[in-house]
Amino acid sequence: MFSRTGEGAQNAPIQNGKPRTNDRAIFLIAWLCALRPSELFGPRWGCYNGTHFVVINTAYQGELQRMKIKKRPHNGNVSQRVVPIPDAVRKAIEEWRSQTRNSAAESLMFPGTRARGRRDLPNPMFPDNWLRLTLYPISDDLKIGFHPTFQVLRRSFSTHGQEEMRPKEMQAVLGHEDIRTTMNIYTQTVDPKVMQRSNEVANRLLQLDAPLASNRKQ
Repeated sequence: MFSRTGEGAQNAPIQNGKPRTNDRAIFLIAWLCALRPSELFGPRWGCYNGTHFVVINTAYQGELQRMKIKKRPHNGNVSQRVVPIPDAVRKAIEEWRSQTRNSAAESLMFPGTRARGRRDLPNPMFPDNWLRLTLYPISDDLKIGFHPTFQVLRRSFSTHGQEEMRPKEMQAVLGHEDIRTTMNIYTQTVDPKVMQRSNEVANRLLQLDAPLASNRKQ
């Protein structure tokens, strides 16, 4: 989607010429971690572990759904899944955490807000509102010709990531149900090779000259 020149990835989302940290974090998580919108807006800060998300809660239409991630028919009642976070995305998340009003473990990473964003709400943000108010105007300015959705961002990562990732590695990121989608998943730690490949995809699509240095030992 944004891989041809990197212009959209480097500048979006922006406000008055400067990135808005929460919107930039949402955009990069949706694109380069390939989370479903229900997974993106449901997690609390306690689900963020620097190198990966442990997705436990989800959100639907602005309501938090506790312990309700998408079930896998062949793996029992799955209560969580682990998603690697590329270093470039982690940097955006840390920038947002340094500016958010509440980053306690039990607080939502991306809560809904009242008018003009002056006060956080106890409920998750509406995905459709974020698309309409943030991403659609940017896609119009860039003259993309259509309004991208969260599904488009997930598929963009999957399509462009084929250069670095094998199908099984991609499935670990996308959380697909079976091998016909992208093979068997569900480990509770992030495979080091999956982490490496996620960084390679993110660095190429963001046109970074070199991988961002991580403060954590892999």
